[in-house]
Amino acid sequence: MSTSVTTMVRDASHRGGGIVNVARPLHDVMTELGTNTHFVSGNQPETVAANQHVVGMGGAGLIDLPTNAIGSVVHIHGIWTAFEYRAFRTARERKARIVISPHGALEPWALRHKRIKKQIAWRLYQKSMMQRADLLIVNSLQERASLRQLGLTGPIATIANGVSIEGLSQYATPKERTVLFFSRLDPKKGVPDLIDAWARLGNRKGYTLHIQGHGEDAYVRSLAERIRQHGLGEHIRILPPVFGQNRWTAYQTASIFVLPSYSENFGITVAEALMAGLPVITTASTPWGDLPSEGLGWIVGNDIGQLTNALQTAIDLTEAQLTEVRGKAIAYAQARFRWDAIAEVYLKTYAFLLGPSTSTPPWIDVVRG
Repeated sequence: MSTSVTTMVRDASHRGGGIVNVARPLHDVMTELGTNTHFVSGNQPETVAANQHVVGMGGAGLIDLPTNAIGSVVHIHGIWTAFEYRAFRTARERKARIVISPHGALEPWALRHKRIKKQIAWRLYQKSMMQRADLLIVNSLQERASLRQLGLTGPIATIANGVSIEGLSQYATPKERTVLFFSRLDPKKGVPDLIDAWARLGNRKGYTLHIQGHGEDAYVRSLAERIRQHGLGEHIRILPPVFGQNRWTAYQTASIFVLPSYSENFGITVAEALMAGLPVITTASTPWGDLPSEGLGWIVGNDIGQLTNALQTAIDLTEAQLTEVRGKAIAYAQARFRWDAIAEVYLKTYAFLLGPSTSTPPWIDVVRG
């Protein structure tokens, strides 16, 4: 059976965050590789996608999709909403193989948010959908373990996210003495811890902390108030979000990256920071535990004292030390997170799903009965 792939994602705008930043480039690269592809979304993408279909945020228009818009594989990105439920039903009715990527939505931290509502949805339909899917795809072994702990027994593929490098300058960019946080402004990202840790630093060596991203207005105001209470108005800047190619300016003019998150199934901004040559400070709650052994950064607990120490160590690095880390970080990221190589892994995964061989790819975990 030839492979034709339909990518389905509810929010294809920049508000779709990490989900659309995986779904859309994967679709684009598969199209470039000559795969028969279609892109189905709830709203209009930021830029036109090849063979796109907009069906409404609730997925009501899925029923009217032309026959050729549903490929031999339907890959649904995200869970919980009516869009994904209808996408699953449509794919099943049209006899496609179904792949679901939960994108961290089943991590313990995520499940605690709106806990009662999610428990009800899990029991009514969501667990059944996940169990009946032909394949689940996660982005880290940590996320795979979370799915197994929930009792999901189907095959699970672990495939890293890629980084779209369009707009990334290949030339040396003047660096500022800036520590950059670049992500969604959300309680799970640990930004209050970061502000408190910055207040504790003994000598900031002329560094400024940039907090850049989008979030609910009330939450952003609470962060600004925390900065004011610490008297750090001259030392911390909250900056508006930037998207697409424009984000690379933020990365490439910074010197150090920090993501003190309480939960990440992958953490695409860490991969982007490495691609831009930044040493990274992040937490043990993310799947980036190999950074210290690779000489690329620091792993801390969700602890303000540990975060303060890591920040101090990072800003104490000499320019020569930072330059050395930059080279290592870029080489590490180029070897692991280029979309052209990752798309090939996806295509091999879809092909296996359509015609399983006697040999299961090593990145696919199958529970043996």
